[in-house]
Amino acid sequence: MDRPLTDLAGERLVRKAPNQILALDPTDSDYIRASLTAVQEAFSVAALPDIPIELMPGRTLMRLLVDLRGELRPKSPEQSEAWGKLAGAILILDTACSFATEHSLAQRRRAEAESPHRED
Repeated sequence: MDRPLTDLAGERLVRKAPNQILALDPTDSDYIRASLTAVQEAFSVAALPDIPIELMPGRTLMRLLVDLRGELRPKSPEQSEAWGKLAGAILILDTACSFATEHSLAQRRRAEAESPHRED
């Protein structure tokens, strides 16, 4: 079997991430950026995107993180540490994505409840 197995958990994370720019907490975006920098330095790969991560849609950023984590295999303690930080960045982004989705749903429900055209 030459074809790599699909990372179903990673695909689920990517698909549930909103395709919009997220309002990341500065400490969260700093951690994600530091994780990508650590991966870039430890693995000698281009991990940092050309645009600021604060301007990337959540889905695009999640795809970057999930793909890097799936493609890289650590071979040294430095690489293992960077790879682990990547897992932390994925969890942070997943939490931000969940919050953004729930916030959006709450706003939609609130707007529907306040709508004068609603049927009782």
